[in-house]
Amino acid sequence: MSELKNFYTIDDAISMDYETTKELQLKHLNRERTLAGNSKYFVKAEDCWFTDYEGNRHLDMIGAVGVVTVGNNNEYIWSEISKVFESKQYMMGAIAYHNVAAAFAHNMAVLSPGGKLTKMGTATGGAEAVEGTIKLIKLACRNDPKRAKILACQGGFHGKTTGAVSVGGKEKWRMYQHPLMECVDHVPYGDAEALEQALKDECYMAFYLEPIQGEGGIIVPPEGYLTKVRELCTKYHTYMVADEIQCGCARTGKMWAVDHENVVPDCLTFAKGFSGGLIPFGGYICTEELYEAAYGSIETCFHHTATYQENGISAAAGLASLQYILDNHLIEAAAEKGEYFISELKKIQEKYPKIIKEVRGKGLMIGMEFYEVPDGYKEGFGEYFADPVNDALIDQYHIQVNHTINNPAVFRFLPPLTIKKEDIDYTLECFEKAVKMCEEHCK
Repeated sequence: MSELKNFYTIDDAISMDYETTKELQLKHLNRERTLAGNSKYFVKAEDCWFTDYEGNRHLDMIGAVGVVTVGNNNEYIWSEISKVFESKQYMMGAIAYHNVAAAFAHNMAVLSPGGKLTKMGTATGGAEAVEGTIKLIKLACRNDPKRAKILACQGGFHGKTTGAVSVGGKEKWRMYQHPLMECVDHVPYGDAEALEQALKDECYMAFYLEPIQGEGGIIVPPEGYLTKVRELCTKYHTYMVADEIQCGCARTGKMWAVDHENVVPDCLTFAKGFSGGLIPFGGYICTEELYEAAYGSIETCFHHTATYQENGISAAAGLASLQYILDNHLIEAAAEKGEYFISELKKIQEKYPKIIKEVRGKGLMIGMEFYEVPDGYKEGFGEYFADPVNDALIDQYHIQVNHTINNPAVFRFLPPLTIKKEDIDYTLECFEKAVKMCEEHCK
C-alpha cells in the first residue's frame, strides 16, 4: 500500500482543513447538492451548538431534520454504545440470537401505541424502513388478489428510494425514476371523506400517512382525523401504516404522533431520532397478526433480509436513546417547550400578518408558512418570504434552519429536544428581526 498517494487516515481526516475538505467533497460527493445547500464547515457539535472552522458558534434549530433528538454527540449515547463494543459480542444479528437487538425490540413493543405493535423489522434509515413495510404488506396480502394497491396522501413524503417515492405524494421526486410502482393512488391529506370514498371504490392493501406531514409543510391534520382513519381502515380491511420517521420519537410531545388520538396503527415506521444521530438506524414495528401473515411461514420468512438488520451497535444506540429520552423526561419537555415556542411565534405572526401566513405544529415540530413576495420585490429576495427569513437566520444570526422540501413557502424548527428556553428566546428574537426586515424591504 506504500505506493498509494494522498491516502487519508482517521487522524488526517479529523485534522483536515476547510479548503481540503471542500475540494474533496466537491470532487467526490454530490457537488450540486453541496453548493445548493447550507455549505458550512462545522468542526464541533455539542448538544444544541455547532462551532465552525473559524470559531463561530451556531445554534442548531433543525437537528439534522429531526435526527438529533437527544442533542449532538450525546455523551450518554456514546458511552452506552461503547459498552456493547467493549463486550466483543458478535454484532450481526441476521444469523444468530442477539441480546441487544432483542432487548431493543422488546422496549419498542412496550413503548408502541397501546403496547400492541410487538413485532419489529430493522433498517439503516427511513426510506429502507418504508421499503420494508411495502414488502411486508404485499406478502401479507399475497393470497388476496383483490387487494393489490396501496393508498397514500398527496403531499406526503416517505423517502427517495423507488418504492418510497411511489408512495410519496410529490411528483417532483418521482421524475426520472419511472417506471415506478403502479399500484399506488393518492388522496388529499386530512380529508376523511375522500379517504372513505377511495376505500369504497377499490380494495387497497394499505393506507400510508404521516400523522403530521413533515416535508409537506408541517401539516397537522384536523382533530379526529387519525381516529377516523383507523375506523375506516378497519371497516374496509385495509392496513393502516403510520410513517413516524420525522414526527415520532417524542418529537411532538408524545412518544408517537398517533398517541395524540390514542390510535393504534397496524404498522409504524421509525428512524431519525432513534440512534442519537450517531448510527444509521431505522425500521418498523407492527402487529403480530400482520407480521405473521407476511413472514409466519418457512416459505416467506427469508423474503426480506438486509446486510445490517438487527445490528448490535445500531440496537445499542436505539436502546440508549430511548433510555435517555425517558430518564430526562424529553417527551414532557417537547410538549412544554413546544407550547411556549409556538405561542410566541404566533404573537410574532400577529404583528406581521402580511409576511407570515400561519404558524403550526405540535411539540418541537414547528412550521411557519409565509406569503409570496409581492411582484417587484422578488429579485434577490426569493419567491416566498420564507427564503430571506431562512437566509438571515443562517447567515446573519448563525441559527440553523431549513425549508420543507415539498412546500417552499414553509420553513421549520426541529431542534434537539434538549434545547434550552434561553436558546428558544434567542431564536424568537432573531426570527422577529428577520421578519421585520422583510416588512421594511417591501414598503
